[in-house]
Amino acid sequence: MPESPTERLVSLNRQAIAILRLGIPLDFGLGPDTPQALREINERLTLDLGNHTSVDSLLKKHQFPDHYQAIARMLLATDDPAPIFHAIACQQLDRDRAKSPFRQALAEPLIVAVLGYLGLIFLCIQTVPSIQAQYVQQNQEPTGATQLLIQVRDTMPYWIIGFPVLVLTLWLFGRKAWNAVAVSIFPGASSYSRWLTSESQTRRLAALVESDIDEEVAISLARKSTTPEVPLRPIAESIVRDGDRQSRSRALDRLAGFYGFLADDRRRSNFYKTPALIGLMIAGFIVLAYGLATFLPWVEILSSLSQAGGA
Repeated sequence: MPESPTERLVSLNRQAIAILRLGIPLDFGLGPDTPQALREINERLTLDLGNHTSVDSLLKKHQFPDHYQAIARMLLATDDPAPIFHAIACQQLDRDRAKSPFRQALAEPLIVAVLGYLGLIFLCIQTVPSIQAQYVQQNQEPTGATQLLIQVRDTMPYWIIGFPVLVLTLWLFGRKAWNAVAVSIFPGASSYSRWLTSESQTRRLAALVESDIDEEVAISLARKSTTPEVPLRPIAESIVRDGDRQSRSRALDRLAGFYGFLADDRRRSNFYKTPALIGLMIAGFIVLAYGLATFLPWVEILSSLSQAGGA
């Protein structure tokens, strides 16, 4: 006896939960805790297990989120859900992979800043008192970098606690926001996102075509199931409508691979060198500032001694 849409959707939700447990992301539009949301959906669906309702009636009755409904319709329409799960996961994994250079661009300066913070503590405790004592012996007032270091030393009770709190806050809360904003506004980000979405759409369309779904239904389901929702590429629609029925799925798979190549090219061209260069510049500025803070006071005091000796 064939499964009802309700039984099959419950089974598909369980498969999705198992995939998510493996650490593979699946964006169903259900919020941050997708596994729990899928369990709650299954609890609601168990009330309809004995009813052989249609897919449309089932989804409308429970008023699930639109994005989940689009994916559910697509999964229920295919004979094999594995390619659909694969297409959804690949899109999210590729997006996460694109964020790695931005994470590194943020992490490297933070590490250098922490080392500079420890070095500044040493300067304030060991070096600044010695330099200040030299000025006292000469009956002179510290100037320039020395005066600045003395002011930093005087405010030490504030920044010695505030800096770790700031770094921890940036790491815990600012990292995700930085990744999201950086990837969205960075040059080439929109092009990368479009090619990535086109790849995922085409793979989903290939899975639907493989299951002999009606052409227009397959196109509609593939278009509505991606985030963001964008029109299908004309060439993909042309393959579905005008291509040979025996080779459409293979042609779509090859086209999806080409879109994936274009997305990867955008990622490598735009998301690798520039973020690393920005992170390196910030880290270099921190190192330069610490170096100047270390040596300028000694240069000033030697210059002061030279002037005193000449007088």
